[in-house]
Amino acid sequence: MAFTYWVLFALCGSVLGILPGNNTTGIPCENHYDCEPGKACIDFQCEDPCLGLCGLNTICHVVGEVSMCSCKPGFIGQPFNGCFPEVCTMNSDCPEENICSDHLCKDACKDTCGLNSVCKAVKHRAICSCNPGYVWKPFLGCHVESRKIVIQMKCTRDSDCSLNSTCSNDECVDPCIGVCGNNTVCNVMNHRAACACKSGFIGDPFLECVAQNTSIPENITKKYKIGNDEVTWYTAIQRCRYEGMRLASIMNESEQAEMRKSIARSPGTLVWTSGNDLSSKGHYVWDGSGNSFDYTNWGQGEPEISDKYRCIAIKGNVYTWLTANCHALTHYACEYFEN
Repeated sequence: MAFTYWVLFALCGSVLGILPGNNTTGIPCENHYDCEPGKACIDFQCEDPCLGLCGLNTICHVVGEVSMCSCKPGFIGQPFNGCFPEVCTMNSDCPEENICSDHLCKDACKDTCGLNSVCKAVKHRAICSCNPGYVWKPFLGCHVESRKIVIQMKCTRDSDCSLNSTCSNDECVDPCIGVCGNNTVCNVMNHRAACACKSGFIGDPFLECVAQNTSIPENITKKYKIGNDEVTWYTAIQRCRYEGMRLASIMNESEQAEMRKSIARSPGTLVWTSGNDLSSKGHYVWDGSGNSFDYTNWGQGEPEISDKYRCIAIKGNVYTWLTANCHALTHYACEYFEN
């Protein structure tokens, strides 16, 4: 039987392109036992199974005919695509599903989203969404969606309606219907619709918000809402998102003036903005858009560049900017847009 098997390979070898070898079948290999350690039998040839298989900063292991990739010690990531050092100084030092925290690459989704929610990490940011059948509730997270019975109320003016509705054609109606554009959320404040871009988007919320567009038309005014409770900078980001807004940025002098008016009507000596230098010490950007500071209103001696003070707040009585510990508890400003 072995002789017949050898004859068949000898006759068909030239047709199949199989080169003669030193083993009994007349071909280089039939299985990995015919090859030297570290090589595998691939298409009847002894080949290195690791060649071109693993990404950067990886180690390839060969067990039998199976090759396995793993990150080098001190590196993390996806070994078939590439691994990154565990130690980092900014988010770009880590895989996209991680953030740089305390100089280590950590899961961006860890402890970020609440119950009944799912988290997806995109470009070092955690994006939370509710499971089917659940909806966001401010400060609470995902809760079971309930059906509401809508009763049309008769009215002659807005004050005849609840604060979350407006008087239109003698009826109290939802002012958000058909008002905001794509990729936006709508909140009702004192009978008026307030549109804001979804987290990660920017633009004209009354028309459309897109990820790359950073321009805002002149007829759109940025407004600020001051949170009454005192929270850390990280919690302030979540509080604004729960309300369909973003932690505040101040791009020019007119927005600074609007912020001043908002703070003057609210309590608190410090108010969080989205400004920070967490990605690169001394390089300040607005969280969400990633835009660097073109306009500033620093107080005397600011900014204080240090490992302790990485987030930007506004001093309520003088309205100047200062660096602060991101874990400090203070008030915060959310931004939205009106035309």
